[in-house]
Amino acid sequence: MDIINGYVCTVTANNVHIKDSYKVSSKSEMKEMLYAIQYRHPECKTFNRSYESLISEWRTHNRLYRWGFKRNRTADVDLDYPLKWYMKLAYRILGI
Repeated sequence: MDIINGYVCTVTANNVHIKDSYKVSSKSEMKEMLYAIQYRHPECKTFNRSYESLISEWRTHNRLYRWGFKRNRTADVDLDYPLKWYMKLAYRILGI
């Protein structure tokens, strides 16, 4: 478990979990946090995905949270690897 920019981040081999990720709204802060996590955990396979893909997923969670959709699940983000093709598509559309 790490604290990055005041957020609790839990990293495993194939997942990055960021608690209360809905509070981070700027792409630059998301990128900064992801960079810090990757630097501390170079073994994490989540970073086989592009930052664009990770940020799109994060922004999708944030958007769904703002819309009130399953807030108990969308308040935090789980950035997994590998990602199923249909999830890639959904995040690309919703994470604009």
